[in-house]
Amino acid sequence: MVGFLTSPEQGGRHLLSQDQWESLFAGASLHLVALKRSFYGSVLFLCRQQTPQDSPVFLSVEDTSFRWVNSLKDILADASSRPVWLMAVGCSTSGVVGMVNCLRKEPGGHRIRCVLVSNLSSTSPAPEMHPSSSELQKVLQGDLVMNVYRDGAWGAFRHFPLEQDRPEKQTEHAFVNVLSRGDLSSIRWVCSPLHYALPASCQDRLCSVYYTSLNFRDVMLATGKLSPDSIPGKWLTRDCMLGMEFSGRDASGRRVMGMVPAGGLATSVLLLPHATWEVPSTWTLEEAASVPIVYTTAYYSLVVRGRMQPGESVLIHSGSGGVGQAAIAIALSRGCRVFTTVGSAEKRAYLQARFPQLDETCFANSRDTSFEQHVLRHTAGKGVDLVLNSLAEEKLQASVRCLAQHGRFLEIGKFDLSNNHALGMAVFLKNVTFRYMAQGKHIGKVVIQVREEEQGPAPRGLPPIALTGLSKTFCPPHKSYVITGGLGGFGLQLAQWLRLRGAQKLVLTSRSGIRTGYQARQVREWRRQGVQVLVSTSNASSLDGARSLITEATQLGPVGGVFNLAMVLRDAVLENQTPEFFQDVSKPKYSGTANLDRVTREACPELDYFVIFSSVSCGRGNAGQANYGFANSAMERICEKRRHDGLPGGPTPTPSPRGHPPRGFCSRRPPPTPRPTGLAVQWGAIGDVGVVLETMGTNDTVIGGTLPQRIASCLEVLDLFLSQPHPVLSSFVLAEKKAAAPRDGSSQKDLVKAVAHILGIRDVASINPDSTLVDLGLDSLMGVEVRQILEREHDLVLSMREVRQLSLRKLQELSSKTSTDADPATPTSHEDSPVRQQATLNLSTLLVNPEGPTLTRLNSVQSAERPLFLVHPIEGSITVFHGLAAKLSIPTYGLQCTGAAPLDSIQSLASYYIECIRQVQPEGPYRIAGYSYGACVAFEMCSQLQAQQSATPGNHSLFLFDGSHTFVLAYTQSVRAKMTPGCEAEAEAKAMYFFVQQFTDMEQGKVRLRGIPGAGGPAPPRPAPGSAHRPVPQVLEALIPLQGLEARVAATVDLITQSHAGLDRHALSFAARSFYQKLRAAENYWPQATYHGNVTLLRAKTGGAYGEDLGADYNLSQVCDGKVSVHVIEGDHRTLLEGSGLESILSIIHSCLAEPRVSVREG
Repeated sequence: MVGFLTSPEQGGRHLLSQDQWESLFAGASLHLVALKRSFYGSVLFLCRQQTPQDSPVFLSVEDTSFRWVNSLKDILADASSRPVWLMAVGCSTSGVVGMVNCLRKEPGGHRIRCVLVSNLSSTSPAPEMHPSSSELQKVLQGDLVMNVYRDGAWGAFRHFPLEQDRPEKQTEHAFVNVLSRGDLSSIRWVCSPLHYALPASCQDRLCSVYYTSLNFRDVMLATGKLSPDSIPGKWLTRDCMLGMEFSGRDASGRRVMGMVPAGGLATSVLLLPHATWEVPSTWTLEEAASVPIVYTTAYYSLVVRGRMQPGESVLIHSGSGGVGQAAIAIALSRGCRVFTTVGSAEKRAYLQARFPQLDETCFANSRDTSFEQHVLRHTAGKGVDLVLNSLAEEKLQASVRCLAQHGRFLEIGKFDLSNNHALGMAVFLKNVTFRYMAQGKHIGKVVIQVREEEQGPAPRGLPPIALTGLSKTFCPPHKSYVITGGLGGFGLQLAQWLRLRGAQKLVLTSRSGIRTGYQARQVREWRRQGVQVLVSTSNASSLDGARSLITEATQLGPVGGVFNLAMVLRDAVLENQTPEFFQDVSKPKYSGTANLDRVTREACPELDYFVIFSSVSCGRGNAGQANYGFANSAMERICEKRRHDGLPGGPTPTPSPRGHPPRGFCSRRPPPTPRPTGLAVQWGAIGDVGVVLETMGTNDTVIGGTLPQRIASCLEVLDLFLSQPHPVLSSFVLAEKKAAAPRDGSSQKDLVKAVAHILGIRDVASINPDSTLVDLGLDSLMGVEVRQILEREHDLVLSMREVRQLSLRKLQELSSKTSTDADPATPTSHEDSPVRQQATLNLSTLLVNPEGPTLTRLNSVQSAERPLFLVHPIEGSITVFHGLAAKLSIPTYGLQCTGAAPLDSIQSLASYYIECIRQVQPEGPYRIAGYSYGACVAFEMCSQLQAQQSATPGNHSLFLFDGSHTFVLAYTQSVRAKMTPGCEAEAEAKAMYFFVQQFTDMEQGKVRLRGIPGAGGPAPPRPAPGSAHRPVPQVLEALIPLQGLEARVAATVDLITQSHAGLDRHALSFAARSFYQKLRAAENYWPQATYHGNVTLLRAKTGGAYGEDLGADYNLSQVCDGKVSVHVIEGDHRTLLEGSGLESILSIIHSCLAEPRVSVREG
């Protein structure tokens, strides 16, 4: 063929017709098996080399009594190599395909081929398949294993990936939900149950929503910070928990406002008579939507539970919020003295304007615990009679201390309740129902408009709104649902899921009825909840039994769904199979499905779901289950036929050129139309319940290369499958291949898999192996988990800096090394660690000379431009800026923390640094940048310059590198919350421990604190691999008993110099002492005035939990009314000024400064 294509006789011809290609293939002894044409005109040919074939053996497998099983056994027992062709020409629902998939896995299976004629259209002719027919001869020449003829085309069944997006539909009844809790990008409109069915008894309760309010409970649930199981009542199983209050018009057009337990963020809701009020004529519906929750919460808290009396005093936190304003109004109306906390001057001014009775003494700051002293000072040390609290952590503790004797503490903050923080807050859960407020930037309520309120008199009929919502499975309660095998493990779980989706009438079949206590308890519980449950012993494997079953279900209500889960297993390789085994397995599946298909077509005009549970052993094959594969495959053919027949007025399926099954589309538009539907689900092994757990092991048992799929996952997948147009779908969980066990026989966990699990990576193969853990999203808390895994499971001791620099490839190397070469009893040496060699740290560059200059020139650029001043991070050193300064095109100076710098407050430090920069640049405007801790100082410097200078504030250029006025504060507060309140010794010890982590690479748990009581003597023995290993408390417990900060600093220096003897002890002592002082200064800092200039924030792309809690702008908009520009830079907090992140920062700085410049760089 190559010679033909390259011969000169072709005369430059490059394009051949199909006939010419086929002639060419025939001349080369190639048989054309199939061809595929593309949209652009290209063609792909699949050819097979023609070879002499042994005479085939044909066997018809259409007899449903399975007498052919013994013939097949005899044929395959013959040692001949003749191919065996299993023929199913006259039975379109034959399960031969599934059986062949299984037989191919057994000895001698390579000889088996099959032919199935399975037309869906009754008008499609069947091909001639007698041995001498030309059609069969073409099939034999192709010598393919699977040969399926369907509606004019030959092909085979293949699995294709399913689109993950859930189908959508137009609807006027929908609710808003977060599909993935914690991922706000997954917020979608979802079709409501009201879209599918509205009982007649509820028609007068239907309310069209115009406005709905967004409460903090909704925000906390959507962002994943509040777990659904922390909400009292039986709401954990609800599909949507967002939205509790609304306003709109009821069925008669009356304007109403009300509350619902959940699902109020919707286009329509069902009213609760006891929680619905008519809207006063002077209110708009928009205003009304903000009233129900806040006033019922405030009234219930203060009056009902708090028993507030005239003349009492009350502390109301977050007074500018909805509940806060309602509580203030109620308290003032009852003649009480009010103290309230707010987070900004604007909120204070707003409340003073709304409530003139409030003077300056009534207000305190909600951003810190200073309100405690304020309240005690203005109550002569007595405290208040009531506290309405919505603050968390240390502010909650301060609120408790504000109570007078016999005072009442009213908690409405769900966050501390669900986490059961320090007070044991879970005891309050039964008294609290509504919301949590923290760090809100708005005043009042956030209201969402669904419809626009009409002007003038009420309209006679509301025009329906149309929006696109995601399809979701719901079961109209007036219909009945049949589950064959419903008392089995999966059957009971499916019945419970249908009940949660609205079903109130269930028919469960079982050959023997209720046998176990669990079955009886579950049925009894459903009946107690008002569900009609019928346990039937009707056997659908006979036509009379199927008719009896459907008749029983119809007596409860029109049949809305049939789910066939019945099964019998008779597993054996073919040589041990019998016709009786095939019959036993096929009766509940093949015969049962065929009978139910026939009966439901006749007697179930309102049927929505016809679902059968197939098996992956049918679709992909499993040795020893030929009979099971046959029965499941036959059910799939029935479902394909039902789906094809259930398309009145819909698109007609067209044959596929590749021959895989045509896929129709079955629309779901209300009102439902009578139609037969069909869905077959090829499940893998099922976990939690059923055969696998009863006979084969646990949820971790590998079966045929798959793991059992948990029930929750199965039901989630089923919900997706029920809205798909495809008749046969498959779901299973692939098992990962396990690495060979180490030579010593230990069972160490796979390191890469464990780390990937911590990072939330499901498919490690899709990740670049050279990506560092920081690039993959490692934050500080994850780093602690990774380090514990390394120490506990693999006996590797690494510092946090080394953990951050690990890559997946390095983890694989370490895992391989420790599992094959290392002795488990011998720890990895510090010197031999390849990660340590890669991450060697020059500590001397991080220490600052206390007697050195505060302001240092960082580059040698000669220019008339104003210089850029860089403020150090918390270490006090400016070493981190060297790479940045070397590439900047303007003069650059660094401010480092020396002994001359005052550290009593951020204000004092900023004032001193202003004096330093004025020695270089006497007049402004200035260009200032700060990194991490330095961002806080840089912000204060610009604030003071703004107050001192007459220059326009906007002329100052302020760059903040992954930091703000609250960045360090957020971290220190989170640490303080876990410490003993008021214990300064613990705070100092904790700071010294963090200092060790920041400045050293020493191995935890391998330290001795010289000169510290209790730390002398020989080092404790190293714990065995896998044992509990907590070196952190060991260090803290040794530091806390010491007297004073200086003693703890000296002990910390001793600790560090054990591993780094060359470090200057004086500089190290200064660094440790100043580290603690800088933390205290940041903890007590809050800007005194609003900054009017512009701020450029360059935040790290990979941030820790503390940065995420501060918001996108790190709370800068709270203290700055100028423009806050936020740029996201590649890297994490520590690698921000390296690599690609550095280049991005350079570009942003140069573009922001944007002055014409001429610069000359020396050297």
